Amino acid sequence: MMPRRPVHLVGLLALWAMLVQGIGCESAFDRHRVSLIRDHDRGDFAGAAVELDHANEEGLYGSKNEVLWLLERGAAAAATGDSKLAISSLNRAEQQTEFFYSQSASDIAGQWLIGERASRYITRAYENQYINVVKMLAHFQAGTIENGPTVEARRMASKANRMRDKFADVLDEVRSEGVDDAYTLRNPGAFIESPLGVYLSAIAFRENGQPDMATTAFARLRTAAAAQAGLGISGDTSYVDELESLDASRQDALFVAVGGVGPRLSRQSIGPIFIYTTPIYFELPQIEPGGSRAARAIVEIEELNGSTRTVELSLIEDLSAVAEANFQQELPVVHARTYVRALTKSGLFTAGGFAIRNSANSDEAKAAGLLFSLIGGLVYLSATEKADVRCWSMLPGVAWAGVLDLPEGEHKARLVFLGPGGQRLHVGEWATVRGGAYGLDSVIEYWPG
Repeated sequence: MMPRRPVHLVGLLALWAMLVQGIGCESAFDRHRVSLIRDHDRGDFAGAAVELDHANEEGLYGSKNEVLWLLERGAAAAATGDSKLAISSLNRAEQQTEFFYSQSASDIAGQWLIGERASRYITRAYENQYINVVKMLAHFQAGTIENGPTVEARRMASKANRMRDKFADVLDEVRSEGVDDAYTLRNPGAFIESPLGVYLSAIAFRENGQPDMATTAFARLRTAAAAQAGLGISGDTSYVDELESLDASRQDALFVAVGGVGPRLSRQSIGPIFIYTTPIYFELPQIEPGGSRAARAIVEIEELNGSTRTVELSLIEDLSAVAEANFQQELPVVHARTYVRALTKSGLFTAGGFAIRNSANSDEAKAAGLLFSLIGGLVYLSATEKADVRCWSMLPGVAWAGVLDLPEGEHKARLVFLGPGGQRLHVGEWATVRGGAYGLDSVIEYWPG
């Protein structure tokens, strides 16, 4: 009869190989996401669009990740100047997010019992408001002043109120599962509204002859700017007073320089380790801060006499810092679900190990069975306890902006991103803007550096 020891050894080696492969392997979806980020970060927005379209055709996103695809596709379209596609994609993302906003019982159960990636992606709370911000930018870029930007402004304001309520209630979900009260939020309910979004809202309301709404937006802008300053970002909010003092008839040209990358998520692995006969392995999402290499942004304007003047743009929002601060409000419930779920699974394998050890089998069979239980437990945990790092990877990092009153007539203007030493990092294309009674022209420039 063939001795059993080699069979046990082969089986254990196979399980160990599965464990190593399960912890380190990447899916086709993961590889696509890496490629997408590479295209974006080198400024190849058209390439990112092609990458997204191909991945969608291959079914990599499916219904579970359709909203994520729409977010990325909308951002790619906005960066390439295809405002119509940007708005339609982000409208669909917003509609689905609203429809699935209250997670189904199966999604909630899946998150607590199976894994974070078991649920449908419906945008992270910190991402939701930027759907409207990017749509406002697309509307301005397309020259759509009536209805479009003001509709997005109202939607964003409504979301901000809802997010504050959501963040204030986050701990209820954690504690309802019996998790210790030690989970606390740094600033419960302290959702920071996008300063860029509120800035664009004020401009849109005033341009559309809604002074009362504009006044409210300016008040919200001061609040948002102060909250951002609390993160260590520039506390200079003099641009708010300057913008508010500008008569609507003198809003000739809006310039927005959108640079860098927003925060992204990566995995922090805990394990694989054994605590006595208990296998431990799980992953937690962690923030990878974004930002921009640019320190300033200016607009260069060709005057009617042929000379060129420069105007310094104001830092309106560090989107990366604001998004990161808002995401920190979500982490306690994610961590709590992970701890409860992973320890429950580990406990099942521990119980199995005790059952094997107390069985009537031979010592050799008990030892082999216990090893199978331990390593098998790690294999299962490595497969099911992967952190959910799905996020809107094409979200920009920083925005500078300004509204100018121009002399009568047509002018050429372009946006320039400057480094800490004043070096020119990126120069946009020349665009035509008009001074006088022509309404508001807009120049939006995206650069991921």
